[in-house]
Amino acid sequence: MTSPSPPQPLPERLWGERWRFAALGAGDFFDCFEGRPIPFLSLPPALHPLNLGLASDLPLPGVIIDGGRRALALAQWLAEIQPRQMGYRSADLAQSQGGVILTDAQAQRWILATFSDLEMAASGAQFQRRREIAKGLHFLIVQPDDAGVTYSGVWLLGDL
Repeated sequence: MTSPSPPQPLPERLWGERWRFAALGAGDFFDCFEGRPIPFLSLPPALHPLNLGLASDLPLPGVIIDGGRRALALAQWLAEIQPRQMGYRSADLAQSQGGVILTDAQAQRWILATFSDLEMAASGAQFQRRREIAKGLHFLIVQPDDAGVTYSGVWLLGDL
């Protein structure tokens, strides 16, 4: 079995303004986004948290990107590559930064975000733990800003 190729950097023209780890309740996740005018929305019924037997109060981990003016372009690019899963990569002695790696439908990997501070590393480790507890279920949200009023793209992702 061949090892996966190194992740590629996200094209600079798509970089958002900010990003963060987040969590949303499993029972409320679909209700938050269904029926809203979101240009790029991928909520496969097979990944519905309740269909997977997850408790409604379980926090689903994810990443939220505030894309600013690039939010729609980033969401469109993500829709084209069809994201499948994200993983947290902790910093080690060989690399000074941790990060979030996105895998797409073609098994290509992308560096979605990087960080080097301890607070983000702790949040990344918590993201990974929550993802394991949630049977691999996690999400990616792209929005223009942190107001939570409009969304450019929402993806429910899984290791399934």
